[in-house]
Amino acid sequence: MTDTPTDNDHAARIPGLDAEATPLLGLGLGLTGLALGLRPRLAALPLALTALAALLYRDPERTTPNEPQTLFAVADGILMRIDEVYEHRFVHSDCLRITTLSSPLDVPIARSPVRAQVRLVEAVRGELRPVLDEQAAERNERLYIGLETNFGPMMVVHVAGPFVRRIACRVATGDDVAAGDRLSSARFGARVDLLVQRDVLLALPTIGEQLCAGLSRLTELQ
Repeated sequence: MTDTPTDNDHAARIPGLDAEATPLLGLGLGLTGLALGLRPRLAALPLALTALAALLYRDPERTTPNEPQTLFAVADGILMRIDEVYEHRFVHSDCLRITTLSSPLDVPIARSPVRAQVRLVEAVRGELRPVLDEQAAERNERLYIGLETNFGPMMVVHVAGPFVRRIACRVATGDDVAAGDRLSSARFGARVDLLVQRDVLLALPTIGEQLCAGLSRLTELQ
């Protein structure tokens, strides 16, 4: 299931965490306090689960540098691969597909690589293959976000991993987004593909590089 933006996206939240973490942390801390009062030895378990929830639901504020010519990373994780594919949903051209693999412990937010207008949002139901599977990009649950930029059309594809079907979409068609703005999120590991036409890139990013969405520079644009 892929969620679309709702009023819940603007709900009060603990700084640095997704709004969905607030009731989980409240429950966890409450159980920890109860255990401390009744059986202190048992308090470690709810406290550890609370800490794990805080880790998995991280959603930090980030300040992306004001560099209009820079293509920024779209996800936290390892730059796993760069290959060439034909993108038929939005770009309608041969593209370089820059693939970032996010582990379950990485921040699960995909962010815009440049300033753009959202022109396409399309959710596709799918399977639960491992994200390293060669067919995961076309068979798993995924969200396509088409971006119209000053450097031509680009596509961000958020591919869910084998442990969760839920991809939360943070944007809608017609939204204007700045570089580093949130686009979507998928917890417990995911793959995020950025598809961009080759002739707008001055150089190729380095495979194996550890990336930070909205902060790591992939390359310059022309």
